[in-house]
This record gives sequence, structure tokens and C-alpha cells, in this order.
Amino acid sequence: MRAAYIQQRGPAENIRYGTLSEPVAQPGEVIVQVDAVAVNPVDTFVRSGSYPTEIPLPFVVGRDLVGRVVHGAAGFQAGEKVWCGSLGYDGRQGATAELVAVPAERLYRLPVQVDPLAAVAVLHPASTAYLATVEYGEVRSGETVLILGAGGKRGIGCRRPGRRVRRDGDCGGVAP
Repeated sequence: MRAAYIQQRGPAENIRYGTLSEPVAQPGEVIVQVDAVAVNPVDTFVRSGSYPTEIPLPFVVGRDLVGRVVHGAAGFQAGEKVWCGSLGYDGRQGATAELVAVPAERLYRLPVQVDPLAAVAVLHPASTAYLATVEYGEVRSGETVLILGAGGKRGIGCRRPGRRVRRDGDCGGVAP
């Protein structure tokens, strides 16, 4: 199968595009045919070595994917559209390959009508924003929240849940 991978950590010039063996699912893993990937800043940190994490070599780069289940497991069925935003570190191969083995607990179902490119571009920043504001930040109605970087993809995502719980205003910032 074709993949973007590295043989050693280092600069972006180390990324190769070539043929690697197809992944074999371990217990609890689902084989996914990749339809779309996104480049995540964490990909750069892992590839360069500035983020210390275990990686097998050769190492398929990439964290985020949208694809379709090829070989189901753990309740996933062949043909289901799925998203994963946590590959490519802690010993897991990344997303930039035709086929990827994904731990089922890191896989999320998507509606069939969702565009893969739109989904892979927005789901990771949106889920990060939701966790920051609603789950961990516990933003409640009536509270005032300052969102630094409100014009960026995570900032925009943070404004959405904030608007849901506090409907009387919205504010962003601009660079000087």
C-alpha cells in the first residue's frame, strides 16, 4: 500500500512517499481505508523528535483521518464512515496511508452524508474546543470568557459552545 512515512526522525525532507506492507489488525483494532487526512501541528513535533514518544520505524506520519471501515471489529461494521484524531504517536502508526489499523476506542462513527475533507479539517479542532470550554472549562450560562485567538480554528470552535451557554455577546481579537 502507498503511504507517507519516515525512516528516522528529523526535518520534513525525511518524509518519503512509497510502498509499505498493509497493516494487520491486532485484537480490538479496525482496518480503515483512508479517504482524507489533515496535517496537525503534533505531526511536526513527532516527526522532528521534539515531542518524545515511541514510534515504530518505518513510521507512517499523521494524526487525523476520515475513512471507511474495511475489516470491522469491536462493533464497527465494514463500510461505516469513521473519524480518528489520535494516531501517529505512542507507538501507533499514523494516518497518511491507504489503509490504517485503528484501535476501536479511538474511532468515531460519522454520518454517511458528511464530506470527508470538511470533517477531517474541523473535527479535531472542534472537539478540542468543546472539551476546553464545556467538559474541562465548565463554561456556564452568565459567565464571561476571554478566548485568545478567537479568529483561529480552535478559537472559532470555542466561541460556538460559549454562544450556546451565553447568548448575550461574542467578541474576537485582531493582530496589531
